[in-house]
Amino acid sequence: MKKICCILLAAVLMLSLCACGSQNAKAPQAAPAVTGAFYADTTPTEAYAEEADYGFAMNASGTAAKGESGEVPQENPEKIIYSASVTVETTDFDGSLAKLEELLRDCGGWVESSSISGANFYQKSRGYAGTRNASYTLRIPSDRFDGLMNSLSGLGNVPYSHTYTENVSAQYYDTEAHLKAYQTQETRLLEMMEKAETVEDIVILEDRLTELRWRIESLQSSLNNWDRRVSYSTVNLELQEVQEYTPEPEKKLSYGQRLWHSLKDGLTGVAEFFEELLVWLVGALPALLVLAVLVLLLRLPVKKAIARRKEKKAAKKAAKAEAAKSEGKVE
Repeated sequence: MKKICCILLAAVLMLSLCACGSQNAKAPQAAPAVTGAFYADTTPTEAYAEEADYGFAMNASGTAAKGESGEVPQENPEKIIYSASVTVETTDFDGSLAKLEELLRDCGGWVESSSISGANFYQKSRGYAGTRNASYTLRIPSDRFDGLMNSLSGLGNVPYSHTYTENVSAQYYDTEAHLKAYQTQETRLLEMMEKAETVEDIVILEDRLTELRWRIESLQSSLNNWDRRVSYSTVNLELQEVQEYTPEPEKKLSYGQRLWHSLKDGLTGVAEFFEELLVWLVGALPALLVLAVLVLLLRLPVKKAIARRKEKKAAKKAAKAEAAKSEGKVE
């Protein structure tokens, strides 16, 4: 009887121990005690790593605060950047510039850069009727972009127009999520700074805050740049002054008229040739005068040199003749 009671008691104890073990396994672990700004069982660096993990901070519900890359939240509008390149031809250059200024005032846009070029003084003095060109970089509110593009035909003929679109929604909201996560970490680090007790802890936290703030400023700068490009579209406008071509009516000429026109063209060509030759001679006259003076100065020495050469040749011939005579007499 005693043996049976002992066996039963042992079985009851085993069951109770098993039950306690299972409850302890399921029960959450208690948070470690905190001393100052850090956990008692960890170093300051480990405590910071547990509190602030770049880009993967957990919110209260236990999900990552950072949005998944490439996904755009449904409640946020798309971020689309519009830009265009346009070429406009006009026969009234000044009038088209005035119309362009009026269009910009109506749509609330502004000129980011501009340049106007035309014939210079030298070309005008030579009778060159140069045309003018203007290049503009315009910034237009995005909601007035389509209206401006449709109104450019009022400036003149539009031979070229191309519109570019760039959807930066995924990058924008991904960057925004990173920024919010970093700002949350900054708040936590500031709270830890208030509780820091040693100089070493303060130095470590300040280094982490400096790095974190640099990341925050960089991301905020990217968001601001995207906001500006999304809010204001860019239009690169090329305005060209042209002259309207009017073809002359075709005329049929008789054979005699064709001969007369051919002779007149030939005479005109000869006259133009001599005109150009005279212009060239007048331009080359100073150089020709210098050459003439040089020729006159070198003429006398050249003549003397030629005369000396002739005298030497004559002396050689005379010497040869004398030698031949002397040889004949000896024989």
